[in-house]
Amino acid sequence: MSTVTTAERAALFAHTSARWTVIVAATVLGYWSTWEQLLTEISRGTGGGYVLLVPPFAVLAAEGVTRRRRGELPIHDRQTDRIVGGAVLLIALAVKWLLLPRYGPNYQMMHLDVLSAWTFVIGACVLLFGLRVASRYWPVWLLLLGTSPLFYRAVLVQLGGTKFAAGFLMVLLGAIAIAVAVGRTRRRALIGFSATMLLGLALLFAVTTRYPDARVAVAQIVPSGTAALVVGGAFYLYRYRGLAPRTLPPNPVSPREATRSALFLVAPAALVLAVLPLPDQQLTPVSVGPPPSGTVTQVVPTGWYQIDSIDYDWPRRYFGSTAQLRRQMIRAVEPRADWDRLSRPRTVAVQTLQVRRVGVFEVYPVQTSYDLGRARVSPKIRVDLGHGVQADFFTVVDDELLLTWSLMNFIWTRGDALVQRVSLLTVDNHELDAPFPQPTPNMASNGRNLLSVFLRGRASVEDSDPEYKDLDMLTELGRDLVEAQWRGI
Repeated sequence: MSTVTTAERAALFAHTSARWTVIVAATVLGYWSTWEQLLTEISRGTGGGYVLLVPPFAVLAAEGVTRRRRGELPIHDRQTDRIVGGAVLLIALAVKWLLLPRYGPNYQMMHLDVLSAWTFVIGACVLLFGLRVASRYWPVWLLLLGTSPLFYRAVLVQLGGTKFAAGFLMVLLGAIAIAVAVGRTRRRALIGFSATMLLGLALLFAVTTRYPDARVAVAQIVPSGTAALVVGGAFYLYRYRGLAPRTLPPNPVSPREATRSALFLVAPAALVLAVLPLPDQQLTPVSVGPPPSGTVTQVVPTGWYQIDSIDYDWPRRYFGSTAQLRRQMIRAVEPRADWDRLSRPRTVAVQTLQVRRVGVFEVYPVQTSYDLGRARVSPKIRVDLGHGVQADFFTVVDDELLLTWSLMNFIWTRGDALVQRVSLLTVDNHELDAPFPQPTPNMASNGRNLLSVFLRGRASVEDSDPEYKDLDMLTELGRDLVEAQWRGI
């Protein structure tokens, strides 16, 4: 039986470390704007902090897979490595270059650039370590790709969208990573998974109970990270304590071949990715509003009166447990010919969504609050409502409801602890009993919209020839509404 000398072991470790240094550096530099954006989102409490824990979990899982590698033949087809690795890098480039701009308004909800980053890592590993070696880590790649922000948020909403649910998903992810890491046998994998879940859930319960006002990132990172580290460390000490240092498995790709791939494929791809900008999210600006009034209800301006009020509870699943959504149906006291040629009094839905953190409005823009599965949305128009308040106006042609509706929305702070998104909505049917679209998001229809954008581009869901019929009326009402809140009349 051949033995490995200390010098050979050190050389193998150095070669492997150098390749991983290249991969990590290329990923960090190529997606620098993405990591900056994620840090900004975490500071604003949008729930994207879990992404920072995905790489450590992947490393834990990969370490376990590496320790189970035995009896591999040092053969490989370098041409196949280049073809497959290059193709995967092209997919990563295509996602950020071609696909990401299509989903500008949904950027923070989907974060396709994060998915592109994990794809880039897989392609770089194929090029620098070989396809045969990289394919041994398929559970790790599934773990990375399965943590897509869009998938994570969709599952989170179904679980209730609470801070505990966000932490539970991360504990589950950590348990899966530990199961992969210690899964030398099914029994060990089950024990590792169960131990991580039990410890993680206990810590999560303690964190959410003891610190109810802590940011969601704390519930996501602390319990799951601690549980994975403790359980993984316990398994490691039980299995390897007192044993000789491990020798890394031999790599069939020589240092010279790896250097060539790094210089001519990985580095150029990282440079191209680095210069690609993040998409325009078309965010509604956040304005400074009047002091908090103690209620989510907006003061109805002069010339209008309220005819109904409806509260919705679904926003808690999307925007947090303290979110409130109220729709006030108001009607003009006197009809105006410039608003309706038959001199019918116009009806407007005033919707106020109140949350604690403004960042959630960037994750879920106003159009995600409606079922737009068979609708086309016009480009936005920026409108000044006075007092420094800037609003966005757009129209929606709804082929399912067979009507066109107009929506103007603005975001403002109400003191230091509250943020409101106020939306004014009208429909082109001016009858007094005309139906209004309900603010009820539909994951299935929104998914169809996203698929349509993927296959046909944004033109498939955009109204290229809009008619801004109610722009003047909503601008006037919006200014009166803003003024009424400042006056408190």
